[in-house]
Amino acid sequence: MRFAALIGFLLFFSTSVFAQQADLLERNFAGASKQTTPQAAKADIQNQAAQKISEEVIRDLIGEERYTKNKSLIANKVIKLSARYIPFVKPSAITQEGEEFKMNVAMKVSLSDLKQLLQINSLLNENDTIPVVLPVVSMVDRVEGRSYRWWQQSSDKNQSFLVKQSRTLEDALRSSFQKNNFFVVKPVEAGLGANVPTSFQNERVAGDDAQFFAQYFNAPVMIDGQVLMNKADKGYRIEVRMTAIQVSNARPIADVSRRYDVEGSFEGAVDKKLREVSEAVANDLASQVFEAWQRGSVGTSVIRVTITGKHTLPSMEALKERIRSQLTQVKNIRERLVSSDSVSFEVDTAASSTELATKLEALDVNGKKLVKVSEDREEIVLKLAQ
Repeated sequence: MRFAALIGFLLFFSTSVFAQQADLLERNFAGASKQTTPQAAKADIQNQAAQKISEEVIRDLIGEERYTKNKSLIANKVIKLSARYIPFVKPSAITQEGEEFKMNVAMKVSLSDLKQLLQINSLLNENDTIPVVLPVVSMVDRVEGRSYRWWQQSSDKNQSFLVKQSRTLEDALRSSFQKNNFFVVKPVEAGLGANVPTSFQNERVAGDDAQFFAQYFNAPVMIDGQVLMNKADKGYRIEVRMTAIQVSNARPIADVSRRYDVEGSFEGAVDKKLREVSEAVANDLASQVFEAWQRGSVGTSVIRVTITGKHTLPSMEALKERIRSQLTQVKNIRERLVSSDSVSFEVDTAASSTELATKLEALDVNGKKLVKVSEDREEIVLKLAQ
């Protein structure tokens, strides 16, 4: 038992150490100082290194515009506390050339500690404004042969029941998303359908239509879905499907799907069930979107990164962790295809493929470098070279 406990402790300890090391971003700085003594020059160059490296990493994390806007706050509330997120500093021997002292400094930045400090000062979120979410959910009743979509004008007066269900759903969505500081537009209540041009009043809001809706209603996230009501063996069946989509690149970031069977009078049973379950369904979708937002996945694109050549599983895991920990623009990375002569990753990143390729080529992977073979908007192909 003691032996097993010891092995368990060692495994936990080694895993914890690896996780801590993977979180450390390595940076080097070559500096010069005109201080009159070596001791003063050494301190001056180390301060320059902390300042310069902090600025570079923070810019990568929050973007140039946000950095410039909050430069004074960052200097006073974050960089002044650099000792909190720079746990390792290794200066080289200091040399003198004329009136200048020169020295190199190697530093390791703890991304988790830096992000925590940025978050404390409300600097880490991707957007200054509350993210806006627009639901475009169809109500389809196959029992009575009717449908309702708020963005379609209709002369059908037999829609009051479906309008009521739409209101129930959008109330639940507003309440659930609001808990995570998202704002859900309530198009049924606001009567926004009257503002939609005729050419965009289609059954499905997708493609160019989705781009128009996102710009017109200033909503970067859209909830596409359907509530389908049908007959079942006993009574009726309600199917709820909703997908949250990042409109800029048509990327799904969350989805829910539910099925409920009800008995009794059609409208009464459906109305009661939807009022019972709407909050839980909306909470599920809202929590998924919030998790994607926290990971930084919202506002990013997915780029496939393929590394050619024969690789071992440990070497690929090490490479994946290296990319995840050293490139601040990479929000998430996961394997998608492994073959005998290559491995492909899907990378969530706020960078363009060109920017990402440049960053990848600058990585040191256990003494080796990644060399770009090809690159387009959706995929980067690289190979490992000495």
